[in-house]
Amino acid sequence: MTRLALPQVTLCAIDDRSPALAAQALQRSMAGIDFARALLFCHGWQPQAPLPGIEIVDSGPLRSGADYSHFVLRRLPGFITTTHVLVTQWDGFVCHPEAWTPEFLQFDYIGAAWTDAPAGSEVGNGGFSLRSQRLLQAGLDPRITPEHPEDLALARRGRALLEREHGVRFAPLALARRFAFENEAPAAPTFGFHGPKNLPAVLDAATLSRWLTALPDDFFRSRDARRLARALLARRMPGVARELVARRLAAGRRDPNTRLLGAAASLMHWLNYRR
Repeated sequence: MTRLALPQVTLCAIDDRSPALAAQALQRSMAGIDFARALLFCHGWQPQAPLPGIEIVDSGPLRSGADYSHFVLRRLPGFITTTHVLVTQWDGFVCHPEAWTPEFLQFDYIGAAWTDAPAGSEVGNGGFSLRSQRLLQAGLDPRITPEHPEDLALARRGRALLEREHGVRFAPLALARRFAFENEAPAAPTFGFHGPKNLPAVLDAATLSRWLTALPDDFFRSRDARRLARALLARRMPGVARELVARRLAAGRRDPNTRLLGAAASLMHWLNYRR
């Protein structure tokens, strides 16, 4: 299969919490694509094995989501020399390189659609997003506040300013739905995706089990962990769901919904074993 060449696009991830998973996500995005560069921004982490093609850049400590947003808005532009950057996270990467279209490059910002956004501002998810130099430089505007979450700052709160004074072009909704998905099922294969609950659609059970071991406790206390558990059950991966629920309980989440998910995972696991 012919590899896709994107010499005008830098691939990057910014992760000071689970950099090992971010590195694996970058590798998956690179599996069928030649990017100009691949950058992993983190602090105090070195891989146990070489990561061919990935440059590790010390971001300094990023202790919170607000620190992440500040880095993306105010510091990331200084590292990008290509016309575009593909911003990814550990829970979002390229899954269908063949879905790429040069039309994506005609816009300054494109990400998965927000299903709960007002009409005209649905395009904006930043976890898997393609951004132009125009957008990066526009994001330095000090009037873009508050900074966190950075994708809301750009695509919703600051959108009118960016369009009016910086000429930023946000992709139309139909094109965004061809680019990536997050909270709505795609009508056709998309270039990429974002969100933990979508991982069971693109990773096998063994890989997901390994990824769980690399995640910190605060993930297992989150709503994303609960959604991932439900997705694992929907994909008939009860073994991994049981592992997730066990970590969630150990992290202090002992609410009724978590216990119900654990019971459902155990029942499905038992029924699979009986077969």
